[in-house]
This record gives sequence, C-alpha cells and structure tokens, in this order.
Amino acid sequence: MKPCVCRVLLGVALLVAGAEHVLAASAGSWAGTAPPLAVASADRHACSQPLQPPPLAAGGQLAGVRWRFQVPPGAHVQARLCHPQRCVELPAAQGESRALSGLDAGQPLQLCFRLQPGEAPQRVGGSQLLVDYRP
Repeated sequence: MKPCVCRVLLGVALLVAGAEHVLAASAGSWAGTAPPLAVASADRHACSQPLQPPPLAAGGQLAGVRWRFQVPPGAHVQARLCHPQRCVELPAAQGESRALSGLDAGQPLQLCFRLQPGEAPQRVGGSQLLVDYRP
C-alpha cells in the first residue's frame, strides 16, 4: 500500500476508535441486586435497601430500567420502583420501564412491595435492576 493510503486508513481507524470512546462515555448502565425481603402487610411497603448508582452516573439522567424479582408460585404482591422524586407501579415480576426517564441518575433506587389485601406474608427474592442512563 502507498504511504498516504496507510495514513488515511490509520486516521479512519483512530476516528472510529475515538467515536466508540465518546459513545461509551456518553451513556452507561449499572446493575443492582437486593437481598430477599419479608413482606408482611397490605398497609405498609417493605422496601429494599437503596441500590446505589456508580459515581459515573452522577450528573446523568435515567433513560430506562429493567427489573426482576421472584415471589412464591401463586403469591401476589404489589410492587413499585422508587426514585427519591417519584415511584412507579410495576405490573409484573419482570419488565422494563422508561417512566423514570429524565430523573437524576445519581440517586439511589429501591424496590418496594406490599401484600394484596387478604394475602399471607410472602418472601420476595431475586430482586435485580439494570439501569440505563445518559449524560
């Protein structure tokens, strides 16, 4: 190959690598898990420990959240995902939502549960979040 063609190809490779670096720095995600919870009341929520975002999320905005939790077969609990500014109802034991989009990504999130009226106390386990954020 001619020297000038090599320089052009090297320049393109550096631009692509630089663009990938910018994309990686401009958005991110983090995962959090919470220990099992005993849910004993229909009147009060039992909430997970606050799941803390990494320092890189500070100054960013939430883009979307995926969640998953487990309850015993046949058990019914009401679930919500809470940010210090707002909570959203979770319609199923796993799913995805953009309802918290735009909120401060540097704040912790919590999963909160309460029993349906008339339900026996339950144990909620396997609670996980995957949080996407952007600058």
